[in-house]
Parts: sequence; C-alpha cells; structure tokens
Amino acid sequence: MQNEIDEKILLAKAEDTVTLCEKQYTTRFLGFLTPAEMAVVKKNLNKICGGADVRTEFYGGYSDAERCLFVALPEYAQDDEASELICVLEISGRDTEALSHRDFLGSLLGLGLKREKIGDILITSDKTIVFVLLDIADYIIANLEKIGRCGVKIRKLRQAEIEIPKRRYEEIRTTVAALRLDCVVAAALKTSRSVAAEAIKSGRVSVNWLETDNISAQIKPEDVFSVRGAGRFRLSGTVNETKKGRLGICIEKAI
Repeated sequence: MQNEIDEKILLAKAEDTVTLCEKQYTTRFLGFLTPAEMAVVKKNLNKICGGADVRTEFYGGYSDAERCLFVALPEYAQDDEASELICVLEISGRDTEALSHRDFLGSLLGLGLKREKIGDILITSDKTIVFVLLDIADYIIANLEKIGRCGVKIRKLRQAEIEIPKRRYEEIRTTVAALRLDCVVAAALKTSRSVAAEAIKSGRVSVNWLETDNISAQIKPEDVFSVRGAGRFRLSGTVNETKKGRLGICIEKAI
C-alpha cells in the first residue's frame, strides 16, 4: 500500500511540474529521481502531460545517469537549458580511495541536504564526481570539509573537465532455453529456474526498474533487471542460437 501511495504522490508532483511550466512559461523540474521513479514517470508520461504545450526530458548531468531530474520546458527553451540546473563537483583528498558511495552520500546528507538534491556520485581512484542541484553547490563547497575522517577539497567542474568513469561489469556467458524472465534470472544467479521463479513470485525482481511477479515475462537485449540481495544485471545486445536450439547470451553484472 505504501508503494501505491508513493506512486500517486510522485505522479501528482510530475503533473504539477508540467502544469506550472505551461502556465508560467518557465522551466520547472522535479529533483533527482531514482531509476524506479523515472520508470514510473515514463510509463505515465502521456497522462502526466495531458496535451500540455511543453517539452519534457530526464537529465542527470551526463548520458546514462542513474538519477535524473524530470524537467518540463517551454517549447521555445534552448536544448541545453536543463544543464543549467545542475552543478558538477569534484571532491578530492588524501586517503579517500578507501571511502565508499555510502560515506560520500552520508556526509552530504549530514549537511542537512535532501536526497533529491543530489544526483549520481561517481567514485574513481583519486577523486569523486558528484552531480548536485545548482542552488546547493556553493553551500557544499563552504561546509563540507571531511568525508569520514578524511579532509577533502571541493571544486566546481566545467563541462570540458568532466570525465565519467566507465561502469564496471562482470560478464556471464551462458545459454538459456528462452528469453523468459525465470530463465534469464536463473542464468544470472547461476541457479535453477525454480529458485529463480520463487524470487520473482516473492517480489524480489524488477525489470527496467519496475517490480514484476511474471515469471514468463519476455526479456529483450539491453533490458536491465535486478534481484534484491543479488545485484543488478543487463542482458547485452548479442543473442545467438546454438546448434541445439538454445540461446547463447551475455549478461553483465554490475560490480
């Protein structure tokens, strides 16, 4: 029931965003949404817009961003107007390589910031890139002195300075009888179809960020699926049929 209530609230906020954009002729947006929230908004986008004379987009500061703003723009707005809503910060310091995503997020939230004002946090060996709403960037720079016990320095990045680290994956190459959800989940978890089916029926599996209990749902190349407690996976675009009639697939597991 809580999920249903949250979804109604999310859709109401998205509709308000579009309505205000149309009435005020100004760009309006919802703060950084999770991938699951974005999936819900995308699924209901026609209803949300309802014929309004606006453009909508999801923007997280770079292509393939996981957390994105839902932006409603007047038709005459510049194509890059959404980029002006976000500031990119680089955080660096000694001994920060041992820090986790949780450490960085916890320190940012410890400043009293709301989660929806903070987008993706990308950690590399020598620095961390954080996407935030423009209106909190200076506050973070002025107040964030440490991540855990590590002193840090923060600076704003120009667009030309942003280097997005490549996502890391473990490849799982195997064969399945069909591109059914239970078959593909079983292959990803290296377990039986009955175990995979139980995970799906119990609500532990999401496809493209939306929970499903349909064990026979068809999975397409590039679909992302996750199993609670086991990780996130993507079926790559290559699917080959073997001589025995099975499908050779490659699954990428995020690491």
